[in-house]
Parts: sequence; C-alpha cells; structure tokens
Amino acid sequence: MSIKEYISLILGVLIDFRVIITVVVMLMVVSFAKFVTTYKKRPPRPKKKKEKTAPAPAPKSEEKKEGEASGDAGEAK
Repeated sequence: MSIKEYISLILGVLIDFRVIITVVVMLMVVSFAKFVTTYKKRPPRPKKKKEKTAPAPAPKSEEKKEGEASGDAGEAK
C-alpha cells in the first residue's frame, strides 16, 4: 500500500460517526472517573456569630441641653 492509500484509510476511519461518538463518550467517562477519584468534600464553613452591637445613643438635642442649663431638669415631656 502506498502512503495515499494509508491516508485515505485513516481519514475514512477517523471521519466515521461511530468512531467520533465513541471518542466523545470515552472522554466523558474518563473525565467523570477523574472527578470521582479526586473529589474531596470541603469542610463546612464555620458560622459567623452575629455581633450584637447596641445602637448608637441618640445625640441630645440643644433644647434639652439648654433646659438642663437653666435648671428646668424636672420638666415633663
């Protein structure tokens, strides 16, 4: 057989749909097998504790400060 005949035979085999389907399926099987063998379950993340922060104190209004300064501390609201 000559080189031309070998090339045409090789191309005929590689272009066949059964060969292409088999190659694609085998690539998927090998990929899945690699995934299964190298799979490691990640440890669960530690839950962050929510910090209970007290709300910032409301700033005193100027009216209240003036009332305290003039001696009206016992004034009803």
